[in-house]
Amino acid sequence: MGTYQLDETLVKETCVVTAPLVPRLSTDSASELTPLVGRDVESTVVEVEQRSIRDLLTPTVLRVMTTNALMCMSVSMSDQLYPIFAATKPSDGGLGFEFRKIGYSLAISGIAVLYVQLIAYPKLALKHGVLFCYQTGMKILVPVFIAIPFLSLLADKVKSTINVAVPDASPLLSLPAISTAWGAVSLDYCLLWALLTFLLLARIAGDVLAFTSINLITANVAPSRADLGFMNGAQQMAMSFTRILGPLVSGTAWSWSIKHSLPFPFNSHFAWMLCALLMAVASYMSHSLPNSVNKFAADNHTRAGNNEISNSNAE
Repeated sequence: MGTYQLDETLVKETCVVTAPLVPRLSTDSASELTPLVGRDVESTVVEVEQRSIRDLLTPTVLRVMTTNALMCMSVSMSDQLYPIFAATKPSDGGLGFEFRKIGYSLAISGIAVLYVQLIAYPKLALKHGVLFCYQTGMKILVPVFIAIPFLSLLADKVKSTINVAVPDASPLLSLPAISTAWGAVSLDYCLLWALLTFLLLARIAGDVLAFTSINLITANVAPSRADLGFMNGAQQMAMSFTRILGPLVSGTAWSWSIKHSLPFPFNSHFAWMLCALLMAVASYMSHSLPNSVNKFAADNHTRAGNNEISNSNAE
C-alpha cells in the first residue's frame, strides 16, 4: 500500500510557445555567437492535478484491471502446473519426464521470447495496436492450455511399450523406431517432443504478447502523467496477488484431480481447464475495451493544455 503514498514525479508538464522569427534589435548582450534572427521562446510550466482513486477507477480502468488479474492468474497457474505435470507418471495424467528433460523443454520454449519480444511484437503493435496484440495473446493461450494435458495420452502410449525390443533404445522409447547416430529413436517419442515443443513455444509467444500489451494498456489508460504511479502500482499489486494465489489453486486442483477417478474434465485435465477458463473469460472481457487504449491518454491531456495556453497567450 506504500505505493499509493509516493509522490508522483511526472506531475509537471512544460508548454513551449514559440513566436515567429524576429530580428534582434538589441546589441547590448550580443556576441559573435548570437544569431541575427532568432525566436522569442516562452515556456510555461503546467501543474497537473493528481486525481483521487475514485476518479481514476473509471469503467475502462476497472475492465483493464479485471482482465489483467484474470490473465495473470491463469498464467501463474500454468507456470506452476507445467513442471508438476511433466514429472507426473503418464498413468496419472502426466508426461513422466525426469528433471533433465523438464529443463530441456523449458529451455527450448525460451527461444520464442527473443523473437516475439524484439521482432514480432513491435511490428504487430505498430500495425494493429496493443489491444489487438493483447487479445491475440490470450486467444493463443486458451487452446494451448486445453491441448497440453492431451499429451499425456501419447506419453502413456510410449511408456506402455517399454518392454518391446528395440536395439539400443532407452526405456522411454517405443516402436516404430529409426536409427540415428545416438541410437534407436522412437517415432512416437519424436512426435511427443515435437508437439510439446510447439505448444510450449505457442505458450511463450502468448505470454509475451499478453504481458507486454497489458503493461502498455495500463499506462495508456492513465488520464495524465500524474496518475501513472497509481496505475502501475495497482497493476503490480494485482499481479503479485495472483502470483501468490495461482500456484496454490493450481497445485490444489492438480492434487485433487489425480486422486479421483472422475471423468473428463474433472480428471488430470481439470487444472489445465481452469487455466483455459480464466483466460477465456479475460479474453472475452478484453473485447469490451475501447480502441482508445491503443494511445497514451496523457498525451491528449498535454496537447489540450498546450493548445489552451497557446490560445491564451495569443489573446
